[in-house]
Amino acid sequence: MSEASLLDWARSRPKPRAIICDIDDTLCTGFDCPILTAVKALAALDRSIVVHYVTARPEGSRAGTEQFLADHRLPGWRNLHFCPSWKSTRQHKTEVMARLAREYQVVVSVGDHDEDEAASVAAGIPFVRVSDDTLEQTWAEVARLVAAIVPPESREVSG
Repeated sequence: MSEASLLDWARSRPKPRAIICDIDDTLCTGFDCPILTAVKALAALDRSIVVHYVTARPEGSRAGTEQFLADHRLPGWRNLHFCPSWKSTRQHKTEVMARLAREYQVVVSVGDHDEDEAASVAAGIPFVRVSDDTLEQTWAEVARLVAAIVPPESREVSG
């Protein structure tokens, strides 16, 4: 198979679907206090959706972050993208989201900061902003966006 044929083949394959989620003040507060609406929404995702957590947290917080995700049975605990100490969080999130947008069909990115939105927009990913007064509506919108791309006959609830 020629290199051109291989590239054509790779481009024709459907990308796996994914969502990107910030952690702090999007999924939890105070490092490990869950935002229940968010936890329930992610735990109920169809298994065909890959979850990536793109966070400003440093690598040194990996153990606690993985424990939080495991304790709440959240999908994608291996898909953690921590911010290197030598990068700004804006640069980190922009680069990671751009790479994920090339590798996945990213349905939505969820976050609470301008840098989350800027990184999502730069990568061409739909963005939904979380705030204290819109938690229920925000996560309902995420569920609606995901449901719109998952055919009813293939829905399997994680759990």
